[in-house]
Amino acid sequence: MAGLTPCRLCGRGFEKYGGAYHAYCRRCAAKADGEVGRVLSVPCRECGGEFSTRTRAAKYCSDACRTDAARRLNREHARRYMADPEKRAMAMARIRAQAASRRAGDGRGGKGRPRPRRQSGGHGTVRPPTRTAPPSRTLCRLCGRGFAPYGGKSRSYCKRCTAKADRAIGRVLSVKCKECGKAFSTKSRAVRYCSAPCRAEGGRRSARECGRRRMSDPETRAVSRARSRAHSAASRDRARRKLRRA
Repeated sequence: MAGLTPCRLCGRGFEKYGGAYHAYCRRCAAKADGEVGRVLSVPCRECGGEFSTRTRAAKYCSDACRTDAARRLNREHARRYMADPEKRAMAMARIRAQAASRRAGDGRGGKGRPRPRRQSGGHGTVRPPTRTAPPSRTLCRLCGRGFAPYGGKSRSYCKRCTAKADRAIGRVLSVKCKECGKAFSTKSRAVRYCSAPCRAEGGRRSARECGRRRMSDPETRAVSRARSRAHSAASRDRARRKLRRA
């Protein structure tokens, strides 16, 4: 066994071949090459139709199915998010804050001028106001207490819960950056990084950790190297074709 290199996939010893360093024997390398070049028949996760692909990571047969699946997943996520009364109240508070910012001229497209009232009939007459329904008790979706409707729109939350959500939206939080550990102020709990460089570095670090975990599997590493060999061979073939045409 002296001079033999153990294969990282099957564990058998093999003699070195080729000019480059090889971590897998010829049999395992050929197996990975066959896995990369094999055409798979995969069902689309959106429409259910079968389609051909060379990668197991493909989930959808077309861009249209990929777009429809993304929209469906976003709707399902929003439905689950809005099913929680507290999260729904916070979302409505954000909408109210954005509308107030637009009215004040701080948001996009806002100029600080009120919109003119629409006229009906084309003769400059303003539509008379409709009769308001008599007040009735409504149950608050957050605390469950009954409250009298207020304002011109239908309300799902009482004034106390609405004010509580507004305060939670406007409150400034002190959060630690997940990359550098520096404390910074923000109004959103979803913010993780203090600056764009820390966000970019955090994304690169997460990508490196994901690649390290993925490459720890010998079979996945062998297939990845087979893809690199196939890509290099295709690049050399394209270069030869260019030289022949020239």
